[in-house]
Amino acid sequence: MDHAFVFAAQQFLGFELCNALLEKGWTVTAIDEKKELAEKWMEIGRNANVQYVPYSNWDKNVRSGCNVFLPYYDGVKGRELEYLTEVDLLLIKMDQPPHMIRIYSNEFEERGIGSDGATFHLPTLYGIHQPQQFLFAQLLLGKQEILDYADDPSGAIFVKDAARTIVKLSNKKERFTLKSLSEQSWSEALSYVTEENFSPELRQVGSGRKEIIVRPSKSHKSIIDQQLKGIQMDEIQ
Repeated sequence: MDHAFVFAAQQFLGFELCNALLEKGWTVTAIDEKKELAEKWMEIGRNANVQYVPYSNWDKNVRSGCNVFLPYYDGVKGRELEYLTEVDLLLIKMDQPPHMIRIYSNEFEERGIGSDGATFHLPTLYGIHQPQQFLFAQLLLGKQEILDYADDPSGAIFVKDAARTIVKLSNKKERFTLKSLSEQSWSEALSYVTEENFSPELRQVGSGRKEIIVRPSKSHKSIIDQQLKGIQMDEIQ
């Protein structure tokens, strides 16, 4: 059975990578800095194929033949996940490094610490549990003054679709850029959140990457409705 180690497992993309791997029958060791499981972990349910390990309890070992997922993407503005780099440097020094899957936002280039797996670059991801550093989340929370946000207007991809695509391609040793089906997907999704006009600068996308079109599994409206419902449930709890 395939075995994956997913770091930042309770973050936005990291959590969905765990879900996507479990859907495909993988065994998952989920690792994050948080000692306690977040409420959303209940969505995974009682799955015998997943084990959660707080980072402070991790024995710094990865089983031979495993895939390791490092979602640097989750280190959005104000939420740096420095321990991912620590893990990265530790694992590439192994005699036989595992297959690494590194995931970045479009604005970041690879960090030059190994070509031992796949790299993915992503535009804006949205959906339930989107961090407040993103514009959609701030607007849905009803924030009146928005000064900064992490969105990349080159595209908007449903986080679950992005995670499933990454898992599908994870065994490759290539560099990928995930793109939305529509070049206007970010503004199209935003139209279901607000009538106000936002025009952030487009991020520069690096060259030499294979472009992968991610076809949406749901409509923008249904994804935004789910995201809003999740925020409302969090407020009640």
